Amino acid sequence: MYPPQHTFVSVSPCCEIVEGDSVTLICSSDSNPPAEISWIKGGSTVGSGRIYNISKIRSDHSEEYKCKSRNKHGEKYSEAVTLNIKFVGCQVILYISVGVVCGAAAVITMVLMIWRSRVKKRKDTQDVVLAESVYENVTAKP
Repeated sequence: MYPPQHTFVSVSPCCEIVEGDSVTLICSSDSNPPAEISWIKGGSTVGSGRIYNISKIRSDHSEEYKCKSRNKHGEKYSEAVTLNIKFVGCQVILYISVGVVCGAAAVITMVLMIWRSRVKKRKDTQDVVLAESVYENVTAKP
């Protein structure tokens, strides 16, 4: 007979958590008799039981979580774990923004190339007309 000890939380998935994912927190504790488990987010109790599931996680779930293991001999809190949720929407907006900027740059480049080509053709045409008129003036003189 002894109070809870070696109380800790494991998180699945363990690494990158993306908004909309399901996350499972598992509380492990060694005690005799078995302990009752409660879950604390920030300073408030949010659940009970060895397993705490969060389906469709959102950015407002980003906070510290810990579990409390308690039996008639005492209680023990786990170290806090922090859930850092990545918001995919920003990445999607970023990719769209980069795409729009690159697309606009490509269009502007094409317009400038076409404009430059037309200006060059116009200049070449003017040079030919000028050369013909000079030639006509030279050949017309006796």
